[in-house]
Amino acid sequence: MIVVALISVYPFVNGIYNSFFSDAVFGGGKYFSGLENFRDLMSDSLFWTGLKNNFIWSAACVGFELAIGMLIALLLNLPYIKLRGLYRALILLPWATTPVVAALIWRYIFGVMGPLNSFLNAVGFANPPNWLVTPGYSLFACIVANIWIGLPFVIVTLLAGLQSLPSDVYEAAEIDGAGVLKRFFHLTLPLMKSLILILVTLNTIWTFNMFDIVYSMTNGGPGNSSMLLSLYSYQNAFAYFQQGYASAIGVICLLILLLPVTFYIREVRNEA
Repeated sequence: MIVVALISVYPFVNGIYNSFFSDAVFGGGKYFSGLENFRDLMSDSLFWTGLKNNFIWSAACVGFELAIGMLIALLLNLPYIKLRGLYRALILLPWATTPVVAALIWRYIFGVMGPLNSFLNAVGFANPPNWLVTPGYSLFACIVANIWIGLPFVIVTLLAGLQSLPSDVYEAAEIDGAGVLKRFFHLTLPLMKSLILILVTLNTIWTFNMFDIVYSMTNGGPGNSSMLLSLYSYQNAFAYFQQGYASAIGVICLLILLLPVTFYIREVRNEA
């Protein structure tokens, strides 16, 4: 409990406390400014850009990870798939890779002379885009990298849920003439609703707060087109030395993330 208090509770409380203080531009420490940091955020165009990118980033990553993860988990759950143990072990490799290392790998893949553009040139695309320095593609490249890293956790969690489902229910449904799609939408999804809800909630929190992928691949560029709130908070704290402003951004992120947590708690209580 002491360790948790030191590494979790204290930074949490201290971050909220610091959000009500501003740092003097020319030194002299910090001073109490009340809600000034939050008022400044409301008129900060870069904050709104980061917020928009955060929603796009979170929705794309969580949505695609859930859809692709469910498809792969269903395939690995088939009894006649050979070498399932090997596939499950290989799937964990991206998750075991350090996020910064994975980001550097994907930075190389999306590079101007990287494998992706070399492949596109080979199949007939004469002028493939410069993914990491083009505003329309930089955030997309970061999303792809984050999906690759987060997908193993989703697959393993969904696969564990699929293996815990009662087989007699599926046998009865098959005898009654229910097809594959009907069994999936009327049996699998309802039976795994709680697990999927927990998975989406946790994944949304982790993805929304993600920092290292974007920092290592684009550093929020070009022209802040891939800026996220976590990266913007980091820049204010350690590049501009405005810790109060950075803490205010963190508090806004906390308030936003309370929405999926509240929805999750309400759904769990309704089911109970």
